[in-house]
Amino acid sequence: MSISRLRFTAVAVAAIAVVVTAATNASARTLPSRTAPPRAAKTWEVKMITQDGKQLFEPAELTIQAGDTVKWLAVSGSHNVGFWADSVPAGAVELLRKAMPDTIAPLLGVRKPIKGDSYVVVFSGMPKGLYKYYCKPHLNKMMVAQLTIK
Repeated sequence: MSISRLRFTAVAVAAIAVVVTAATNASARTLPSRTAPPRAAKTWEVKMITQDGKQLFEPAELTIQAGDTVKWLAVSGSHNVGFWADSVPAGAVELLRKAMPDTIAPLLGVRKPIKGDSYVVVFSGMPKGLYKYYCKPHLNKMMVAQLTIK
């Protein structure tokens, strides 16, 4: 093989390598990102129960995501939902007040005395963290629970 033919082959191979590298880099930049679609908000149910002389929230601990809804359902007994202002994340008190319908005091919902009644709060825009809550009529019987926003 002559030197000029060798030189031509080397130049051709180098040119092909440059074109392939450029095409690969360009396609890598234009590929759509493969991020997961946003999770749809969920509605969670917490039962308010009087059973065998005990009053309780079931579940007593719940983890949700911002934007989710919690529906407290009266299964038996007469209950309500209240949050302690000093037991929610910083910046949550005013948002929680606005999100709580039918309150009888700041951060304290109305009683739900009839089976099937519910109290619903949408946790949209709420800070992440721990929210401790209680049932005012049964606080002396330790009807307390907590939810965590992740």
